[in-house]
Amino acid sequence: MSNTSLAADLCRSARRARGKQANLTYRAREQALARFARFLWVSGFQIHTAGQLKEKHIRAWAADMAARGRSVRTIANNLAHIRTALEGIKRRPFADKLSNAVLGAAGASRAGTKRPMTREEFELYRAKVAAIDPGVAVVLELQLELGLRAEEGVQCVKSLADWLHAIENPATDGYVTIIHGTKGGKTRRGPALDRRRAADIVRRAIALVAGGRGRLVRKPSLRQAMARYHYVVRRAGMCGKQAPHCLRYAYATEHLRRLKAAGMSRREAAAGVSTWLGHGDGRGTWVEQVYGRAELFATEVRDA
Repeated sequence: MSNTSLAADLCRSARRARGKQANLTYRAREQALARFARFLWVSGFQIHTAGQLKEKHIRAWAADMAARGRSVRTIANNLAHIRTALEGIKRRPFADKLSNAVLGAAGASRAGTKRPMTREEFELYRAKVAAIDPGVAVVLELQLELGLRAEEGVQCVKSLADWLHAIENPATDGYVTIIHGTKGGKTRRGPALDRRRAADIVRRAIALVAGGRGRLVRKPSLRQAMARYHYVVRRAGMCGKQAPHCLRYAYATEHLRRLKAAGMSRREAAAGVSTWLGHGDGRGTWVEQVYGRAELFATEVRDA
């Protein structure tokens, strides 16, 4: 019996848990559980199923991650995947007993590690990217204007015509529907930062697609297109605290500012922007902490 069979049993157990089955989370969980199973096997623990897990096994895993210098947030995320597997085999009380505090992984901050990218900063990066790959540059523009994730921007080709109609038609609210490349396959609707600017970007994207064999990023598969996207942005210097995800920060922050200026409460503003980002209105607090920390909390300090 190898660590592979243990990993498979842990993954089967996790799939039986309610919720938590978004595609990206699902893949990350399987990788984390495989690492956990490998650790147990290398450490000499004779564990073959999720039902055999004991407190000492999970404590040893948490201690090993800490010894290797993993951040508290990383340790907490890995432990959460194990709790999901335990929940799937109806060991929730045991899972709850092993809290982050008990395992020395409490206090991890969920505050955003990046900041909104300014228009001036973005233009410098956009010009560098456009010189390497015009299609990737347009994807970045769409990310900033519509709050897209990278994969949503790369896969948006089929939606461009509908987006242009929604943005240009004065009878509509200007919201675009984002379908392809979304996290967990969840469709959402959201407004552009500026309808006129968004329409211009979408028209240029349509023109590029027409001359690019039906693609913005000219690669035959999604995997290759995403690899090309990441290569180009890194080459242009968009990494670390200036990574493309900063464009979602900029989109969220600008809308939070507008909603607050319109008289909406902090909680309502965060809930609204959360839905536009694809997180659902129930994650407003998370949006405050991650995307709106600078705008919402700094505003309250100034107002005080």
